Amino acid sequence: MRATALIRAEVRHGRSVVTRLLGQVPLAPREVSVPGPIPEVVLVGGAAGPIGGDDLAVRVEVGPGARLRIRTAAAAVVLIGDGTPARQRVDLVIAAGGVLDWSPEPVVVAARATFHAVVHAELDDGARLFARETLILGRSGEPCGDVLSRWDAVVAGQPVLRQQSVYGPAAPPGWRGPAGTAGGTVVGTRLTLPAPAEPASSAPGRAVCALAGGGRLITVTAADAPAAHATLAAAAARADQVSSATSSDPAVPRSSTLPAPAGAAVR
Repeated sequence: MRATALIRAEVRHGRSVVTRLLGQVPLAPREVSVPGPIPEVVLVGGAAGPIGGDDLAVRVEVGPGARLRIRTAAAAVVLIGDGTPARQRVDLVIAAGGVLDWSPEPVVVAARATFHAVVHAELDDGARLFARETLILGRSGEPCGDVLSRWDAVVAGQPVLRQQSVYGPAAPPGWRGPAGTAGGTVVGTRLTLPAPAEPASSAPGRAVCALAGGGRLITVTAADAPAAHATLAAAAARADQVSSATSSDPAVPRSSTLPAPAGAAVR
């Protein structure tokens, strides 16, 4: 299955609004009602998967001065399908003064499945990005499939991040060792551009990398997703959140509950 989704936010009459919201099954973007001035969009899975052979593409555009949060309604499980890789590409394009929080729920890569994920971010000078990825390497009690995760980030036309990681049976030997996941079954990543002024330090199970272009990349390994998210949160400074990206706005509480998708298709 091939599917695309397009989400765009702009400033209209002095406030951030979602101006485009397009999607094809299984990518179903929905704007949800949350308190505060920052619009929020939830990607609802309209079918099972991704499964082998799927090719999914999500493009997010944030206009000058606009702000936007994007979530997913639930974790995704990558299944073997036709035996070829399930592919997902996310393009995040942020204009000057724009702010984007991209924080999807975890992706579980089941045994024998292959998942190729690419996040490509392009920021104008003065734009801000807070992006998270959580990979769960296998379902409970089973081995994991193969994962290729790539992050690319360009700020004001200059590359600041080019990173590719592989996990699973096809990965080079030692990927579960001390220089890999250290035995952890969950890998969490958080990219912040530009980096907040407050320092953050590495610790066992957590690597903090200051990017030459002014960003910060935090990678953690853990035994489960809650532990990974807690470790990421412990490393992130208070400034590392979308609600504090502009000092003129009050902190905006994040919604902890999302509407359940109605009539979701299953294949």
